[in-house]
Amino acid sequence: MSGLSRPFLIVHDIGHVRDAVATAKDLGRPVTLISAPGAAASMGADVFNRMIDAVRAENPDSDIVAVIDCGADPGQAMQALRFGSQNIRLDAPEGVLAKLRDMADGMVLDGGPIAAYDMAGDTYDLAAWLEGNTDT
Repeated sequence: MSGLSRPFLIVHDIGHVRDAVATAKDLGRPVTLISAPGAAASMGADVFNRMIDAVRAENPDSDIVAVIDCGADPGQAMQALRFGSQNIRLDAPEGVLAKLRDMADGMVLDGGPIAAYDMAGDTYDLAAWLEGNTDT
C-alpha cells in the first residue's frame, strides 16, 4: 500500500470517519481511511464517497485519503470508479489490478492483509495507534 499515509483505519460509518479525522487532526497527522471489507457491495461506493466528502467539508485542512474496499469483485471496483472513488482496494489477480490501474485516477491496491485499526472493534487507544504505538 505504498503511497498511502500509515497507519490505516478501517471505518464503517460516518461516526467512525468523524472520530478518526478529529483524532488525526488533533495530532497533526494525515489519515488513510479504508472502508470495511467489501463495503463497495454492502454500503456502496456512492454512500462511502459522500461520507468522506462530508467529513472533508467539515475539516478542509485535514489530510484525508480514502480507500473503498471492493472485496474480490472487479464489478464493484468498476462501479466505484464510476462513482468517483479515487482509491480502491480489490482482492484480484495482478492482471485485473493492472487493468484497473490504467483506468483509475488514484491507486488500485491489492486486497491482501494489512495492519489497520478497525474502528468497529479494536480496543487500542486510537490516538496511540495514530502515533504509531500499536503495543497499547
